[in-house]
This record gives sequence, structure tokens and C-alpha cells, in this order.
Amino acid sequence: MVYIVAILGISALVTFTVVKIFPTERNPKKPDKPDAPSPPRGEESAAGRLFRKSKRASA
Repeated sequence: MVYIVAILGISALVTFTVVKIFPTERNPKKPDKPDAPSPPRGEESAAGRLFRKSKRASA
């Protein structure tokens, strides 16, 4: 029982220490420009589609 409490205490101490040393940013920085411009709606290129349109006529 003491072993379990000791392991939990050590893990809590390590977690607390890491959070204090390496805090996360509350408001993450947004990139100035996106890496690739997104195409206008409805004009996606064939390379950007997950599924291609069917060549058969839909009913």
C-alpha cells in the first residue's frame, strides 16, 4: 500500500514540476499566412479531393 502511494506521489510531483517549468500558452500564436491558399468553394482541384466524382450519371 505504501508503495502505491509513493509511486502516485512521485508521479504527481513530476507532473507538477513539468507543468511549472514548461507552461503552455493560453492563446496560441496564429500563423500570419496559411501554408497553401485554399481554393474558392466549389472549385477544388482533383488533387485536393478525397473522393473523385462518379463518371456515371446519378439517378
